[in-house]
Amino acid sequence: MAKIVFAFGSSHGPTIETRPENWDDIVARDMKDPRYRYEDLLRNANPALRKEITLEEKQRRWNACQIAIAKIKTNLAEAKPDVAVVVSNPHSILPDDTIAVFGVFRGETLSGRTALSAERQSQTRYSGVAHPPKERHRRSYKGYPAMAEHLIAALVDDGFDIASMENYRPELGVDDAFACFYTHYQTDAFTPMVPVMVSRYLPSQATPRRCFQFGQALRRAIDAWPENKRIALMASGGLSHQILDEELDHIVIDALEKKDFERLRTLPRDRLNLGPGTPETLNWVALAAAMD
Repeated sequence: MAKIVFAFGSSHGPTIETRPENWDDIVARDMKDPRYRYEDLLRNANPALRKEITLEEKQRRWNACQIAIAKIKTNLAEAKPDVAVVVSNPHSILPDDTIAVFGVFRGETLSGRTALSAERQSQTRYSGVAHPPKERHRRSYKGYPAMAEHLIAALVDDGFDIASMENYRPELGVDDAFACFYTHYQTDAFTPMVPVMVSRYLPSQATPRRCFQFGQALRRAIDAWPENKRIALMASGGLSHQILDEELDHIVIDALEKKDFERLRTLPRDRLNLGPGTPETLNWVALAAAMD
């Protein structure tokens, strides 16, 4: 039977892969984000935040992230997984996309993306702020259809309506939210992956309680897979961003540490949706349930 040998949650934001002295480039992009008015956010910001954005403080935080990434990378290598199951959500959403609440990718190959055309770039939900294609994300990785098919069937039997996908749009390819498993944690070994989608987008967004139930069902499905495989389970994304809510982050972290699952199941949806990336915290809720 399959066995989860390592599980972890990880953010995947651009500040992690960008040196602190270049973070102002990210700020310039965020100032053009059409999802909110930067001037209003700045006006309402806590003045105490100024001491948090000195270059020295940014460097300290970035160093801490790199140490944590290196530790996870070492632990993942020692776990020797046969398959990775990564819970996250696609970022490059186009207007004609159907957004499923839950989904599983069952293709043979997680295709890398080609250059995004100017027309397609302008059609992305976050027009004007989409990440430019990165060379490393044009790389393709192996899927694991046998496990994906099992997860889909098991989750449906467990009461979840699961969307299934076999291909990515060629100009988008596998999303950074999933590719970061390799770019951050498996730079020299490429375990086959089954991407599991949990939508962060309203109105196609499950409640924290339903995401917790989904995580429990995912664990049951993994445990029931008859192949003798070692599984790595990752929640990719979160916590609060691009608008920070550190109080909410600490609520989540404290609940994870204390296994206060009712707190996770009742996270306030209004606060989860204040920042565009904050709903990715739901991936961590699912992971916590899977590891209970």
